[in-house]
Amino acid sequence: MRDELRIVPMDETNYTDAARLARENLREGWSEKTYEEQLKNPSDRTYIAYFGEQACGFLSAWYVLDEIEINNVAVEKDFRRLGIGRKLFERLFEDLPEAERTVLEVRESNAAAIGLYKSLGFVQAGIRKDLYSHPDENGLVMIREKG
Repeated sequence: MRDELRIVPMDETNYTDAARLARENLREGWSEKTYEEQLKNPSDRTYIAYFGEQACGFLSAWYVLDEIEINNVAVEKDFRRLGIGRKLFERLFEDLPEAERTVLEVRESNAAAIGLYKSLGFVQAGIRKDLYSHPDENGLVMIREKG
């Protein structure tokens, strides 16, 4: 790794980076307009990871009452398995230590993501049948409780 990893909150200057990462790395990523609209959402907690000037990953979540809901997480293919996903979650948890619970859904075939989530303390809490498309697939509901 040439440069040091930086993780910054999404703002007016970088929301297009989150949209590009979503478009290029997620099967069902949000549009640039959606990320721009999230800037007005007081519940939004989106972080973007950079090596130098290159956006290489992001995590989008909402924080409502005492619960974090993970919307999207993606890391560029060339930057995977370097701990960037873990660092994005660590930053989120560091910024919201009062959160009692974190909830996410993941494709049941995404073994790498499931392994990361389990290592962060998430446990499977349920299955949502046919949640995803392209291809059709079940989603695993995973929860991380505080403490």
